[in-house]
Amino acid sequence: MDVSFDKETGIGPTDPNGKLTAEEKALLGDIQGNILKSHGRDHSRHLFITFDTAKAKEARAWLAQLSKTKVTSALKQWDDSRVRAEIFEKSKKAEDPEAYLSVELSKKPSSIFVNVMLSAKGYDALGLSGKKPADGIFGGGAAGAVDRLSDPPKKDWETPFKGDLHALVIIADDDPGKVAAEAKTITDSLKVGKVVNTEIGRALRRGKNGPVHEHFGFVDGVSDPLFFAKDIPKSSKQWNPGAPLKLALAKDPGGHAKTGYGSFLVYRKLEQDVDQFNQDRHELAKALAKEDNRTEPNHADRELAGAYLVGRFPDGFPVSEKATPDGADKDIPNNFNFSADTDGLKCPFQAHIRKTNPRGDTTRLGGTLKQERTHRISRRAISYESKGKVGLLFLCVQSNIENQFEFMQSAWVNAPGFVQSEPPTGLDPVVGQGKAVKQQWPAKYGSDKKVPLSLKQSVHMKGGEYFFMPSMGFLKGVEKTG
Repeated sequence: MDVSFDKETGIGPTDPNGKLTAEEKALLGDIQGNILKSHGRDHSRHLFITFDTAKAKEARAWLAQLSKTKVTSALKQWDDSRVRAEIFEKSKKAEDPEAYLSVELSKKPSSIFVNVMLSAKGYDALGLSGKKPADGIFGGGAAGAVDRLSDPPKKDWETPFKGDLHALVIIADDDPGKVAAEAKTITDSLKVGKVVNTEIGRALRRGKNGPVHEHFGFVDGVSDPLFFAKDIPKSSKQWNPGAPLKLALAKDPGGHAKTGYGSFLVYRKLEQDVDQFNQDRHELAKALAKEDNRTEPNHADRELAGAYLVGRFPDGFPVSEKATPDGADKDIPNNFNFSADTDGLKCPFQAHIRKTNPRGDTTRLGGTLKQERTHRISRRAISYESKGKVGLLFLCVQSNIENQFEFMQSAWVNAPGFVQSEPPTGLDPVVGQGKAVKQQWPAKYGSDKKVPLSLKQSVHMKGGEYFFMPSMGFLKGVEKTG
């Protein structure tokens, strides 16, 4: 097909009001939404399903019906997003933008969004082993990655994640009542298995329609790869957020020869210990104050300490960049790299955003930027709060779990010698797992003098699984497959 999977210039028109080509429509109509772009809804429910293996044929029929009537394609997502984009664009010219958005979005609410995906064991349970992606990492599931990722053993995971999970259905909308009702409808329709676990997600925002943040208080999901031409900024000299389709899409063995693509999804429930994170932040702020001959840290110390840990201030402004009058009030900066901070004197090498997206750091170790960019993932996470615990339902899509998520986690996030071995940079202070080492932090912003400090782990993996999001064509015809 004429759609390029290699170019980083994006699919579709550059003009937000432009039209898709016939081949682009065909491709987007055959892949699920939430792969090339986040669904963007504020509320979701994740239904984990185990099928009755004795009723595989009936289970395939249920899956086909669900896909024909509920599952959202990327083409449907494209059409819906254009309506919402027009509303947000017009709000910029309104006398009261917030009031305008509130009225117009209520007139044209988003439609309920549904995804469905299968684990390797799910394919087997449905009698679809021959249509399963031939990927050993996917086949081993999240449990098979425990040693590679320094995860806790499966016996220590939350109970619902200890058993076999065959499928995951994601339901999302801005109205939590609609999400709950749709989840009940889908659950009640399932007579060939059972929903063994439900996770409830809710987006946390800075302001009613502001950017999403997580429970530590920092803006989240700023630097995801962009796959649509209309979303890629024209001026991206320091960092190009554009990505080729092959970064997210993998051929679906059971799909259409030309348009049948899916994506591998990594699911991890990450519990956040907010008290521990704040304690670490406070200890680092105290160390910074001490270097300035003060006994107690002030607000600036605490803000800088948090930015050292994450790599951005809570509003999303990068700690490595020169402050501007607007800060992050307009657009959260993403057009930057670390070429002016090669010694980590402003943004430490171990900072979360530098560990997970080095922006060229690895080229100083003999690698290439082109290769580094192949390890990027597309995050589709959402926060949760349950029984007094808070955290992140971490989801990411990619075309190759081994080369993307697992590489990032093991070779960057968990690697004490990432970019610099002496002194070691240590673990990512947000999501790193493994043996902690004393880390070096800039005593003063931009200074080569460092203060050593060891941090404790504040994010804990509670369970997860690897899934594949099949093509729409495969799902709709799965009743006759087997």
